[in-house]
Amino acid sequence: MSVETIFVKSKYYPEGVEVEKIKIIEFSKPILGFNDYKKFCILNVDKEKDAPFFILQSIDNENLCFIITDPNIFFKDYSVLISEEEKEIIDLKDKSKAIIFVIATMAANIADSTVNLKGPVVINTLNNKAIQCVLSNDSYAVNQKLPIAVK
Repeated sequence: MSVETIFVKSKYYPEGVEVEKIKIIEFSKPILGFNDYKKFCILNVDKEKDAPFFILQSIDNENLCFIITDPNIFFKDYSVLISEEEKEIIDLKDKSKAIIFVIATMAANIADSTVNLKGPVVINTLNNKAIQCVLSNDSYAVNQKLPIAVK
């Protein structure tokens, strides 16, 4: 049985990369400000698998991508309260089946890089439906500096 793939181009992979169709993520509600784009895939930032950052790449626009990361790598006590409505939108019945990413804004000096803790991306791993939540928790910022020590 062959695996169906599509060819995706990105500014990070100008030569393109094959992505399995079953790994395509579909936003049930688009990322804020990007209403025309709902299908994305996750690519490695570099060929090395151990980098804590990934690329959330639009399937339909090779110039549209976001750098994402697992917030718990940097913020151990970070937690997302997903509303019942948001769970329903992505058909999430078991929170353990969700993976959570935050969008990063990378700076030339990594110590100046930030992440959006206020608007996490939640992906239901059972159906690859996703949503960007907007948290009401005032202790989270849209431009939270990464706690990275620079030598």
